[in-house]
Amino acid sequence: MFEALPLSPVALISGVGVFTLFIVILISKVKRAIQKQLDQSRLQVRNLDKELQKSSKQLLEVRSVVVGLGQKVTEQQDLIKHLNERIVELEHADTDGRLYTRATKMVQLGAGINELIEECELPKAEAELMMSLQNKLAGKEKIPSLRSNPSSYDEQPDAHRDRRDSPRRR
Repeated sequence: MFEALPLSPVALISGVGVFTLFIVILISKVKRAIQKQLDQSRLQVRNLDKELQKSSKQLLEVRSVVVGLGQKVTEQQDLIKHLNERIVELEHADTDGRLYTRATKMVQLGAGINELIEECELPKAEAELMMSLQNKLAGKEKIPSLRSNPSSYDEQPDAHRDRRDSPRRR
């Protein structure tokens, strides 16, 4: 097929030259495209490396914060454990206080002496004292003054009363 075409050496050299020039231009364009992609890849790698370093620093900061928080949680757990132990101690040590607190509430709600004796296991004298104290605090009974003669309180309700008017014992 090529034998039928008469080719002169000049035409053949010109064709090879054009073909070589075309190949050189094509290789140059491909080389520039590859170089451009390589530059973009290098830039992307640099940016990713910076982001990786930044993320690593943030991770270290988060780790240190987590360690600090872990220590604080441990301290709080120890404190809670200590407080729970203390509450148990106080519950066991203050049984009388709880009984008196309960008795006070019962008196405020209108309980009688017998109820205090039975429910709070108080002796009769303590139940009577509790009733008297709560009645005085509630204003149901008068609180005696701290004078030297306690009987004069009952006889002298007015504080401005003259001493000459008070009854004398003989």
